[in-house]
Amino acid sequence: MKMVSGEIEVESPVVIYDYATSGDNVVGDIPIGQALAAIGEPGSPSELAQRLAVAVAMLWSDVADADLFLPEKERPLRGVRDARAGAQLLASLHAVWGPIATRGLMPVTPTLLPGDQSAGRGSTMSTPIFSGKSLEGFLVVQRHPTAAGFTSNDLEAFAALAEGVGGMLPAARERASAVPVSWLEQDLSAARDLQRSFLPEPVLKNSAGVKVVTEYMPAHAVGGDFYDFIDLGGGRLFGVIGDVSGKGVTAALTMARVSADVRRFATDVSGPAEFLERLNNTVTTRLADHRFVTALAVLLDLPKRRWVFANAGHVLPLLRRSTGVVSRVAYSSGPPLGIMAHAQYQEEVVSMASKDILLLATDGVFEVLSAPRRPCSTMGQCQLTELVSSAPHDIVEIDRQILATAQSAASGRDDLTLLGMQVGT
Repeated sequence: MKMVSGEIEVESPVVIYDYATSGDNVVGDIPIGQALAAIGEPGSPSELAQRLAVAVAMLWSDVADADLFLPEKERPLRGVRDARAGAQLLASLHAVWGPIATRGLMPVTPTLLPGDQSAGRGSTMSTPIFSGKSLEGFLVVQRHPTAAGFTSNDLEAFAALAEGVGGMLPAARERASAVPVSWLEQDLSAARDLQRSFLPEPVLKNSAGVKVVTEYMPAHAVGGDFYDFIDLGGGRLFGVIGDVSGKGVTAALTMARVSADVRRFATDVSGPAEFLERLNNTVTTRLADHRFVTALAVLLDLPKRRWVFANAGHVLPLLRRSTGVVSRVAYSSGPPLGIMAHAQYQEEVVSMASKDILLLATDGVFEVLSAPRRPCSTMGQCQLTELVSSAPHDIVEIDRQILATAQSAASGRDDLTLLGMQVGT
């Protein structure tokens, strides 16, 4: 694709698929329509590209890179989200598509290309973006070289996503020209909104009749904490909480990749230990710069009246009985995710009693409760135990008291996330 007198000229060296897209596409448990709704109303093409990259990472696992490519006068085809990474992405496809990095030539129909480990190229999808009848640019997504290949169903969903993006692009350009907001503010705001949109909504009803509360308070606009809560049916509930090392945008991008795998694995494993083992094997192949992820998984099994825990280097959860006694559980811990390939994790089973309250947290909760003068104040664990012990036996009230402390804390705190459950009778 290249600019000719202000218009786009398109050449098509490779065409693999050519069909109409469907509006009913679903990737995993996420409909494409939901992903488009989460992208919302970006204030510029740059913001649109940033939101789109996060959405793609949530829809598909093992994504190495994704970008929106638009033509410019001096550059036939340029990555909007990250120009340098975009050039590398196109260059990786040079052997398949020809000199696309220099001449801007790309297929004009949705195209699926297999990966090539020897060339360091993962499975790749591309699709054009049309605004009305005008060809505007392209979307490209590429997986890691060792990841599974995209399928034709993935390509159809990707084309449906591009169709929605084409409808957003003119409005994004218009907003960018009307409102002079810095691109950094736009990117951070977009990332914050999109990250929150993919976290589970508050759970009002579930098959075990358990009361659930969740909180997510990143230290910056975006963060590396994540949680999920999945109703497996028949009174069996699966909860996960995790913390990516570091803060900010880099941690958030890692969080997006990890959390995208959580729901996929949780419904296809025998229990929390196998869940962490599978998640660790996936994370280990993707993390860079010595990053790691702590995580804790719990299965609430109401028919068998038990809690089943597995811990990957995460802070211990608190279990409060109806008598008011509070104890820490899930002491049996394996290494954090991403440190050791094929790590093994053990399960810890604790009997369940009526009105049990379980509180899972990230270390940011302990940080805001810490008191340096106290001999038992390391990471604020004693303070949190005392708060949970002294509060009314109600997970909502316990959550409220923790949030009140966090909101009054000084700046500089870590990401803070809570997942609380309270059993009925």
